[in-house]
Amino acid sequence: MSSNEIQVTSSTSPALHCFDRTVRVGRAATNAFVITHEQVSDEHLELRREGKKWEVVDLKSEHGTWVKGERISRAPVKGALTVRLGPDGPELTLTIPRHSSRGWTPLGFATDLAGRYFSDKEPENMSGRTAMIRAAFRAQRDLITLSWLKRIRSLRAALILAVLVAAVAGTWAILQGRRVRALRATAGSIFTTMKALELDIRRLEAAAGPDPTIADRRARLEAQYDELIKTLGIYGSGTPADVRVIYRTIHRLGECEATVPGGFIREVQRTLRQWQRVDIETAFARARTAGLGPLVTGTLRRHNLPREFFYIALQESKFDPRAIGPSGNSGVPKGLWQLIPSTAEAYGLRLGPLRGDRAFDPQDERHDPARATAAAARYLEDLYSTDAQASGLLVIASYNMGDTRMRRLLRSLPESPIERNYWSLLQRHRAAIPAETRDYVLRIIAAAAIGEDPGLFGFNRGPL
Repeated sequence: MSSNEIQVTSSTSPALHCFDRTVRVGRAATNAFVITHEQVSDEHLELRREGKKWEVVDLKSEHGTWVKGERISRAPVKGALTVRLGPDGPELTLTIPRHSSRGWTPLGFATDLAGRYFSDKEPENMSGRTAMIRAAFRAQRDLITLSWLKRIRSLRAALILAVLVAAVAGTWAILQGRRVRALRATAGSIFTTMKALELDIRRLEAAAGPDPTIADRRARLEAQYDELIKTLGIYGSGTPADVRVIYRTIHRLGECEATVPGGFIREVQRTLRQWQRVDIETAFARARTAGLGPLVTGTLRRHNLPREFFYIALQESKFDPRAIGPSGNSGVPKGLWQLIPSTAEAYGLRLGPLRGDRAFDPQDERHDPARATAAAARYLEDLYSTDAQASGLLVIASYNMGDTRMRRLLRSLPESPIERNYWSLLQRHRAAIPAETRDYVLRIIAAAAIGEDPGLFGFNRGPL
């Protein structure tokens, strides 16, 4: 063993790995140490050697590298260190073996002494006392050996049986793990096919009108997908009601439940608790009084968009058509959907004389709920059916971050819907996505879940 090796074991495997140079750990097969887990990024962390020292360096992983419950960017390895890949992911135990310096050590002295009295080879210049000790040791050893031979014979059958049982259980666990991974991959594939079919339906209907055969095919795929989700046990009758609502909300927003990263549901639950009762109930009451529920959801339905986009208006304006946002480089956002001047004009809205002022302008059509909603729906549909590849979460992120900046990031992803989704975006470009945008997505998912079942989450709301 090299005096500067690092020993690595994982909670997912008992095997010991030793490295004497810098290596990477992650899910991709190109890593020196491969761990397949949903919270492990393709290249998660690096075990970096600097001279005789080692340190753990996080590679901007999606779920982070954790030491003693704290997320770290780097940490030195001194003696032994346990790190976790993701808040609920697998653990790595890192150990740097201690090496004695040259010369006499208590351990070396004890080893020499044991060899003189107890080894099979007689030492040179052996004294009578040493010969007596060696003879007594051999006699005692022979008695112990006979006793243990009897025990070994009686335990051998039990040991063989235990090994067989362990081997069968291990093989079954491996096969079950492979089966679950295969089913998750199949679920993701079916969901992606449904998304691709949805995009095809949009193109076909735009050219030739509705095609009932395609709708039937999509319905069959939905049924197959629902059966797979039940088989996988991602959620079912025994799952807490709030978790089921959150999963279904994510599904309607165009992401596969089988590929939701571990910990994301908990992030949504934390965000649910951050919505203030007064804020959301007041906003719902305002929407109900103005008849915004039927207006907005009806417009979204005509554009074949998820009804959850209704909650973008909640996040943007609290359903206040007279709302005015902060002035920025793109101008002053106004109205129910907080459209900036350039987007409003691009989608057919007429701006008023106060377009550049932070003041209500009755001549500005952004303050007209019906006209503004129609323009916002066309804008959302353009995002949804092109670069977002029918991912509602990507549309929501684009709406907050700005479609120009977001489109550049989206176009760096593969065009396939299975790889162009919100999780892929975060994995590849997390550093480029502002925390505000990530929180914005979480708040809209949380608000949509509340809107689905207000009483479940402790809110009051009449019909919109």
